[in-house]
Amino acid sequence: MGLSLHESVSRRKVPFAPADPTRVTIYTCGPTVYRNVHIGNLRTYLLTDILVRTLRFLGYGTFTAQNITDMGHMHQEQLELGEDKVIAAARAAGKSAREIAAFFTEAYFRDCRRMAFLPADVYPRASEHVPEMIALVLALEDRGAVYGGDGYIYFDVSKVPGYGAFSGTALGEGTPAERTDPEGHRRKRRPEDFVLWMPAEPGREFQWDSPWGRGWPGWHSECAAMAIKHLGPEFDLHVGGIDLRFPHHENSRALATTATGKRFAAHWIHAAHLLVEGRKMSKSAGNEYTLDDLEAGPPSGGKGTSAAEFRYYCLTLHYATPMNFTWEGQAAAARALSRLRGAYAKAAERGTAGEDAAAALRDKFRSAVSDDLNLPRAVAVAHEAPRSGVGGEAARALAAEWDRILAVGLLPAAESGREPEGVPPEVEAMARERDARRRACDYRAADALRERIRASGYDVVDAAEGSAALRKIRETRER
Repeated sequence: MGLSLHESVSRRKVPFAPADPTRVTIYTCGPTVYRNVHIGNLRTYLLTDILVRTLRFLGYGTFTAQNITDMGHMHQEQLELGEDKVIAAARAAGKSAREIAAFFTEAYFRDCRRMAFLPADVYPRASEHVPEMIALVLALEDRGAVYGGDGYIYFDVSKVPGYGAFSGTALGEGTPAERTDPEGHRRKRRPEDFVLWMPAEPGREFQWDSPWGRGWPGWHSECAAMAIKHLGPEFDLHVGGIDLRFPHHENSRALATTATGKRFAAHWIHAAHLLVEGRKMSKSAGNEYTLDDLEAGPPSGGKGTSAAEFRYYCLTLHYATPMNFTWEGQAAAARALSRLRGAYAKAAERGTAGEDAAAALRDKFRSAVSDDLNLPRAVAVAHEAPRSGVGGEAARALAAEWDRILAVGLLPAAESGREPEGVPPEVEAMARERDARRRACDYRAADALRERIRASGYDVVDAAEGSAALRKIRETRER
């Protein structure tokens, strides 16, 4: 039973055929770390988690990269003309932009743990990849695809055959690229051309030397450079929210394919929007909810909800279906998850095994997740199993197997996909770095990191595939 996925370029569901089934390569557009991520962001990042879990469930190996935009980009909601989000937030808080980025990066990782997201194999920081961005622009310059002056370098979209076909946007239909370079847009030859490098305004914290003067890179070159650096000029899957399809993904793809002559991502997959009570989330509307807001409960008062309950709510809709979050819907999802957990607890205590029924249900679940990650159908199968007479060890086995993808705790012992609670962020960072060193066969550095992790009170438990697990040393000795 092969995996099929909806492909954003062709706009149809196609069989998934990675270049190397033992190492499916995936790039995800990650957060801009200037404030806490909201539930719409988390629903988008959930798509990558479901995708990775499903691939591993079906026997594929995976390697994932998710960028951290820690120097901002001039895109929208700017406090001052020419100032990016990270710097704006830093000035408002009286901190440096780097301090703001570091704080909200760790806050993001904390929310990922709460949502039971599997960690990426590498989290490239934009601020640490400026040399790669400069090299990308130089490659485009060699191909005659850029122009500019006075420190501004622009990408000439007319040099890309079929520009706009990816997103369905024709040249001349709008001026979306102006949002990324408000000071210099009058220098552009056409509205859709976009900035690759721009001069740094006085006092700007993030700035670098370049062949075009001291400045900083444009937004669209960031992801293209980081994806090529960590996954190569051709990789299997690119994941993101539908709001990024144009201009960001259209432009990142144009940059990468023009600079390298290669395909870039073979398959693009996008998560649909999340609305709140039928409205777009915004700070001004007061409905830009975070996980902390969900735990606190509705503004009008009432019971809060956990990250696992929100995850379950998301799983009841297909990733490509717009989600309308309501507090009533979330409460109903929380009750449904509670009933599901209770049903498995009772089924696990029953004497009847029902192996034949379990085998049929197992096939139905596998068929659902293989069909374009149809988690609503998979959740329905999970509800069906306790009602079908499956009990005892068979019920426990199904719960453990299916929670490898659902990760909502069907049984306490089945929460195999969850990250350990309470692990300090710096220890998790060392574990991620150690995983990367092992994959690069830099075993001396990996061993040194293991010793640092042990000195922090944790053992590293290597898995046959995927990232290593962390376990408190005292817990290991007690066992």
